[in-house]
Amino acid sequence: MQEEDFRQYLKRKGKKQNVIERNIFTIRRIGSYLEKEFKINIQTISSKKIDSIVKTLEENGESAKGPLYVLMNYFRFTGDHALLTHAAELRAERTNKTRKAFKLKEFLDINKKHVETLADIGIDNVDQMLQNGKTRQQRKQLTEKLQIPEEVILELVNLSDLTRIGHVKAKLTRLYYDAGFKSPKDVAAYEPEKLHEHFKKYITQTGYDGMIPNLKDLVHNVNNARKLPQIVEE
Repeated sequence: MQEEDFRQYLKRKGKKQNVIERNIFTIRRIGSYLEKEFKINIQTISSKKIDSIVKTLEENGESAKGPLYVLMNYFRFTGDHALLTHAAELRAERTNKTRKAFKLKEFLDINKKHVETLADIGIDNVDQMLQNGKTRQQRKQLTEKLQIPEEVILELVNLSDLTRIGHVKAKLTRLYYDAGFKSPKDVAAYEPEKLHEHFKKYITQTGYDGMIPNLKDLVHNVNNARKLPQIVEE
């Protein structure tokens, strides 16, 4: 491994010293595993070997998310986009399994009684709302069954859909929705700088009680939104 080059790469990315050392330690550990099990070094690692590393870690009761994150850093350093994508997908699968679904009742400016009625039939978080309300037919059935206006159901579905962007919960989700964004697709259509200006104008004109989202966060959110498939039927 080009250890010193990798170390310098992490420094240029602004990683703290303890983070750099943890990355180096993990890469050394992975390299030792590859040498012992397959007689190869990390420069010749493949997606199947990454799968083997993950399997071994999890069979030993360890989380693979940390090592996968380090591998993602390493593949960014080497410029291997295929292996970066593979490691990222494996990590996302494990993150999604452990993340706690956001509760509908945590959204701002919603009718609590409607949310309680949905909870009574087992729909109390964003994952369940999307699963049960992503199609027009499903929303119509919920309206008929629960006597909740269809536009209310659709709003809760749209708010739930926006949370898929990541780091967009409660207050920020309401800001996105009220500023005219009903889905990740709407967000993906904007460049981060234009989105920042849009929020700045909206907050100035409406007196919204909140700060303008940080441009750096908007870059992250737009990039995430562009990776998401459309799942809600309009």
